[in-house]
Amino acid sequence: MKAYNRMGYDAFTPGELDFAFGVEDILRLARRANFPFLLANLLHASSSEPVFTPYLIKEFGGVKVGLFGLLANRLTLGGSAEEKAKYRLADPVATAKKWTAELEKKNCRVIVAVAHMDLGDQENLARSVPGIHFILGGHHTPYHLDSYPVNGTKIFMAGSRGENIGQVDFSPDPGGPRARYRLMPLNPQYPDHPQVQEMLQQYKTNLQGVVQSPPKPAPRVAPQTSRRHVVVPATPAFMGDKSCQPCHPKQHRQWISSPHARAYQTLAEKEKENDFLCLACHTTGYGASSLPGGYMKNVQCEACHGPAEGHPDLGRSLPKISEAVCLRCHNNANSPHFKYATYLQKIIHPQ
Repeated sequence: MKAYNRMGYDAFTPGELDFAFGVEDILRLARRANFPFLLANLLHASSSEPVFTPYLIKEFGGVKVGLFGLLANRLTLGGSAEEKAKYRLADPVATAKKWTAELEKKNCRVIVAVAHMDLGDQENLARSVPGIHFILGGHHTPYHLDSYPVNGTKIFMAGSRGENIGQVDFSPDPGGPRARYRLMPLNPQYPDHPQVQEMLQQYKTNLQGVVQSPPKPAPRVAPQTSRRHVVVPATPAFMGDKSCQPCHPKQHRQWISSPHARAYQTLAEKEKENDFLCLACHTTGYGASSLPGGYMKNVQCEACHGPAEGHPDLGRSLPKISEAVCLRCHNNANSPHFKYATYLQKIIHPQ
């Protein structure tokens, strides 16, 4: 919120991940913001009144622009069951029709929906509510360099994680606003603002204490048995790459030369070694209670092949690896240029 205030935001529409800790948590953050949270279809269950500001009207050069926020009602809110019962997500299309009509009454010549929903839901919104001129789309992580027209409505998608900034230049026209859209990648040529960088460093310092607090290992109790026999653990533990090396020396040497063996180093270089979102894909066994600190550095053998305890001594085989395993981390959000056949050559092991 401090960074958004510093950047001069006009409005913000939260998505389902923002509600991971519940509605009350976001209401607390909203009180610290210098701008409204727009979300028209999150309602109090008791009164059906919007929890947040439903819309905002801004005037540019004598032209009124109306914005309202939406969250797909198929997405779920976080928080306790008791808290969830206090709120409900109304149908986005019905909500959009209501507030589009209201903004038209207030002489808004341009109407914008800030919509956190899948692309299919955004398309349905454009087809169902013709009064919307632009949809600023979130949740759908792939970005589009050009606008995505549907039924006269232009959908703009800037991707995820603040990697791009989208700019829409428009001018009024009797048949609807004419617009030009461009997407600008926020690459290293845009330096970090000193004050925001200071905020980020403080956040990382606070987060480090949380990440480095090792979880308590779960007790592993051997089952009672009347006769001696080998017991395969129900939840195998992670053993580390050194346990794989004796039987698979060629594969281990190849792994050491691969980008997977340096995955944690890339986080350290970008000062993101305490970022929860990054650790899950740049480490092995992240969150496992059996590991000191909750993970092992780098994308080791077991990150793809699974925990190795019981292999091979207890006759336990490890699963085959398919493209689906790679896509757990190399998805559109994390690795938008991922091509399975090309990337596979960087890490494929000798037979």
